[in-house]
Amino acid sequence: MSTRDQILDAALSVVRSQGMAALTLEEAAKAAGMSKGGVLYHFKSKEALIQGMVTHLANACESLQQAHYDQLPAGPNRWARALVETSFDPAAPTTDPAGCALLAAVATNPGLLGPVEGTIDTAFRRLTEDSRDPSMALLVALAMDGLWLHRLIGSPVMDDTRRLAIREKALELLGQNDVMPAMPKAVGIAKRQ
Repeated sequence: MSTRDQILDAALSVVRSQGMAALTLEEAAKAAGMSKGGVLYHFKSKEALIQGMVTHLANACESLQQAHYDQLPAGPNRWARALVETSFDPAAPTTDPAGCALLAAVATNPGLLGPVEGTIDTAFRRLTEDSRDPSMALLVALAMDGLWLHRLIGSPVMDDTRRLAIREKALELLGQNDVMPAMPKAVGIAKRQ
């Protein structure tokens, strides 16, 4: 693992255990077992560190979606189906409690999303280009975002039964429900600390 990734993992660990307000360059350095100067070499400010964390989680999510895409049969809406599977994968970065804190930081400073705007554009372009009904693919993608937000805020409305029913309905809308397994199989990525 690179020093940069080590710092990002340490910063995410700080946010998970102590909350976003506790994240400082000093705390990230302490958690990474290095000096503040070591962190400053890679991240010039707290904002740069937060941007790095957002990018880190976005890249992990993109890698997991690619892994699901590679496992799915070819056909229309393959990227949208991979998104649905990623959304229900227990190893998905979208299940990371640090995501809520990062979302709050991004909400107060939208410029923090700058480094991942291209990733977001690419994801939406792939969804629409690989679909016979781009509006349906985008609708499903937005529904998956809604599920993520419900999970982040701990909404009691979306219990597991409802979530799985939404998964099945999303796959049905995409026209590929018959080729998908009944329960999502975790593809997994690196474990959180």
